[in-house]
Amino acid sequence: MEGSNQFENYYDFEFAGGVSHSYIFKTINEVVFEIKFKPSDYIFGYSEVISNNAFELGIVILEGKIGVGKDDKIPSTIAEIVFDFFSKKSDDVIIYICDSSDSRQLARKRKFDSWAEYFKGSDYFKVDAEIIDIEKNKIYSSLILKSDNPNFREIIKYFGSLSSKYSK
Repeated sequence: MEGSNQFENYYDFEFAGGVSHSYIFKTINEVVFEIKFKPSDYIFGYSEVISNNAFELGIVILEGKIGVGKDDKIPSTIAEIVFDFFSKKSDDVIIYICDSSDSRQLARKRKFDSWAEYFKGSDYFKVDAEIIDIEKNKIYSSLILKSDNPNFREIIKYFGSLSSKYSK
């Protein structure tokens, strides 16, 4: 499947669908990725309009292992998939939460931030937040939405309040 063609250099991907609105692609090194957009109505639970359009982004390796070398097609492919996801419904909101189960959340944040650079200069807006959990660990998260989202201000305000509320 072709994406929005924002980039010249990305892997072909396939929309697999399902509950998590999954996309699949395979790298030249035979690594198979699944990019998921899991419905996450609990994040914006107070607002039905927003909560019905909230999706948590998951990046899963289904087969293979990422090697030492850098593969520049992976971030551009993920960006193309995000563009494709938003093309279906521009009112959606994507939340990315860095897994902290192995204490590598900061590395995941840096990687995701570098991949999110592909959105610069486009119609997308990214907001970052840090939440401190019960054990005083930092949980990094990002919100991505289109700048023309009709609920833009309400979403940004609520996401910011979550960070403030749980960072104390």
